[in-house]
Amino acid sequence: MVIITGTSRGIGKAIAENYLNLGEKVIGIGRNHTISHPGYSSIHCDLSNPGLVELISFPDMDNEKVIFIHNAGILGKVDYFEKLDPQEIAKVMQVNLFAGAAILQKLLQQLPKTTSFKCVFISSGAGKTPIASWASYCASKAAVDLFCQTIQLEEQQLGRTNFHCLSVAPGVVDTDMQAAIRDTKQTSFSEVDRFKEYKHSNQLYSPELVAGKLFKLVHEMPLEQVVYSLRDIDL
Repeated sequence: MVIITGTSRGIGKAIAENYLNLGEKVIGIGRNHTISHPGYSSIHCDLSNPGLVELISFPDMDNEKVIFIHNAGILGKVDYFEKLDPQEIAKVMQVNLFAGAAILQKLLQQLPKTTSFKCVFISSGAGKTPIASWASYCASKAAVDLFCQTIQLEEQQLGRTNFHCLSVAPGVVDTDMQAAIRDTKQTSFSEVDRFKEYKHSNQLYSPELVAGKLFKLVHEMPLEQVVYSLRDIDL
C-alpha cells in the first residue's frame, strides 16, 4: 500500500502513476484528484486545515508493506518576510510539515512494529540554503530534514526495526510551483531571473524523472541515512 499526499499534479501525480503502473495500490490524500485507475482510491482533505487532517483514517493494513510519501507542499507568497501575513506563514508550515507529521503519527500508532514501513517527506535544497523571499518555505523544509532524522532515531529506540524515515530533496522540477516563481516580480524576489534561466536552459527535472529516481532510492538502494538528494541518484 502506497499513501501519497498531493497526487493531483506534478511530482505527486507522477509518483502515484509510477506505482500504479507497477501494480501497487495507491491512496491519494488531498483536495483534488485527477487519477482514474482501479488501484487508486482517494481521501479528500484540505491539508492546510489541521482539523480536517485529524479526521483522516486508514483501512486495516496489518499484513501489507506500507509506504507513506508526504509530497504535498506549497511555496506560499514570495516576498520579504516583514511583508507577509502571519496566517500565510502558518499555512506553509501546516502543509509542508505539520500535515505530514500528523498523518505519520496516525500510521505509526496503527501499524504493528513488525510491519515493513517506509516514510518519505519531500524536502528541498531550499531547506539547506537561505533564499530571500522564501523564509517560510526554507524554514519548513529545513524542519522536515531534522524532523525525519528525529523520527528515525525514535522509532529505532522503540523497536520498529523494519522502518525507514527519509527526507528527500528532488532537485529543481518543472512544476506549477516553478511557473509561479518565474511570474514573481523582481521587487519581491531578487533571484527570479535565475529561476527563469533554469527553464530556458532546460535545467528542470521532469516529475516523471523524479518519480523514477525516488523509486530507485526507496526500493533498490541501501538506506543508510535519512537525508537524501535525488541529484545524487542516476537512472
